[in-house]
Amino acid sequence: MGAIAVELCCLFDLISRAPLRFVYGKACTSEHKLIHKLIQGLKKGDLLLLDAGFYYCATFTKILIRHAHFIIPAKTIMRPQVLRTLGQGDYLCQIKDSHDKTTLTVRVVFIHRNGFRRRRLVTSLLDPSLFPPSELARLYHMRWDIETFYRDFKHTLRATSWHCHTPTSFHQELLVHMIALCLIRTAMLEASRLANVSVGQLSFARALTETRLFLKFLLSTTEVLLWSSIYAAFVQCCSQHRVQFKPDRHFPRDRQQYRRKSRGLEQRRRGRKRKAALLQSSALETFNKPQTLKDSKNRVFLLS
Repeated sequence: MGAIAVELCCLFDLISRAPLRFVYGKACTSEHKLIHKLIQGLKKGDLLLLDAGFYYCATFTKILIRHAHFIIPAKTIMRPQVLRTLGQGDYLCQIKDSHDKTTLTVRVVFIHRNGFRRRRLVTSLLDPSLFPPSELARLYHMRWDIETFYRDFKHTLRATSWHCHTPTSFHQELLVHMIALCLIRTAMLEASRLANVSVGQLSFARALTETRLFLKFLLSTTEVLLWSSIYAAFVQCCSQHRVQFKPDRHFPRDRQQYRRKSRGLEQRRRGRKRKAALLQSSALETFNKPQTLKDSKNRVFLLS
């Protein structure tokens, strides 16, 4: 009875942008319980990009047991013990589980975003020669595609309105949505290779329209030999619809700053001096903050 609300957790492929595995539970279900089911879908050598909310040593252990790797932002309260310095802003550290006191050896990398903003990434990729900090930053920046996936899933596919009345019919309807997503994303991947562009430059909304036409033509013909030509025309049509692609764009975290920027209030008024020098000096102070601290026993710890 009432509105349908579930906690959805999805394993998402960054190359094809298609869902690989998904689990859901009640709206009050913790994400830490759901992700354990997704980890079972990992294979040897896979790299899992996680949001900061999934930071948990037990989760890292289960990923490593499956011989996979992970990259996740570090919490600001985290102060791991430094084992060795691998480079500038690159450390081999040891983290402890607060529950069973187990220890894990990880790599903590300081990356710089938007000129002066500093952030830390925790990863199980320990070799700095194979995975330099710039490569780790580029890989983790690709995690943003899961946010656009949820946006397309909820709004473009209209997955906020359901027609089911029972949990079984909800599961079936959710499966149909995921199958449609896999079909659209597979066609968009082939279309991107055909047009020699990235998948992010193709329009998902236009591809959804072309998918409806493709299914209509497919169901209207009875000759199996025409199916391949219909699919080829479907992929060709998907490759023609482009969107404005802005790589490496970012948005302000401060909501008041975002509102001022959207309303055009950040434009300099007549007679006022620019504040660029003041902002740059404060950003340099943040940039030059110390990264490590020694305790009374001469043990080195990372700061936030």
